[in-house]
Amino acid sequence: MRRGYTLVELSIVLALMALSAPFLLAAGHRMRDRAAVVSARERVAGLVAEARMAAMSWGGATVHLTTDDGAAWFEAGGAVRRRLLLADDPGVAVVLPRGRTTSDLAYDALGIGRVASETLRFRRGEAESVLVVSGYGRVRRW
Repeated sequence: MRRGYTLVELSIVLALMALSAPFLLAAGHRMRDRAAVVSARERVAGLVAEARMAAMSWGGATVHLTTDDGAAWFEAGGAVRRRLLLADDPGVAVVLPRGRTTSDLAYDALGIGRVASETLRFRRGEAESVLVVSGYGRVRRW
């Protein structure tokens, strides 16, 4: 009875692993980019939801987003209630429509948006994720 592997069998396995490594690494990079853009999108979606809730408590709230420094925050009751930096997700860029660099989403005391819908695109590498905030303040993810 034979135990173990021959040198030829081990060489073939190592050669197959070496041939498949570039494909596996590329897939890993795509998955990492996708995870980063989804993370950034969900953090902004959470900020928008929190701002809507605060608007009902404080009589109104405004979400501010800047693409230059990747910052997003909301104000309610005359003070900044929460701030987040999208730089925490390295390499993720936020793109606003028509080349704008800032966006303000205002909510009234009922938590209803007072602006037209806004589309936020989060990009890193080839990965992209979209967050659409409707005029009523609802959030849709793509």
